[in-house]
Amino acid sequence: MVSLTQLGELAAAVLFVIWAAVLLWHLFGRLLRPMRGERIWMLLPGEGDGEGLEATLRWLAWCREGGVFRGWAVIFDRSLTPQGRELALNLARRWSWVSCCPQGSLEEWLSQDEEP
Repeated sequence: MVSLTQLGELAAAVLFVIWAAVLLWHLFGRLLRPMRGERIWMLLPGEGDGEGLEATLRWLAWCREGGVFRGWAVIFDRSLTPQGRELALNLARRWSWVSCCPQGSLEEWLSQDEEP
């Protein structure tokens, strides 16, 4: 038979384990999440027909909704086909935090002081 003090100790132990797990989860999340106010530039190389660009940007949009990603995404035209360029421009129109950088002008584009 279990006594009342044993039940109390068991309940306290369970609550402590839950509290410790929540604390560790919070601290781990703070380590992985960027600091508030920091802006991150995600440079996405655009090649071919732009395969993978939309999936990557959807993932980044999900991260933005969760507060993990607070920066901008830049699609850099490395060797996009006309269909790939059209896809990149459509993606930049869909999300205001996405922009496109034309081929051969990455240094000039990145040296601008303004946010996209």
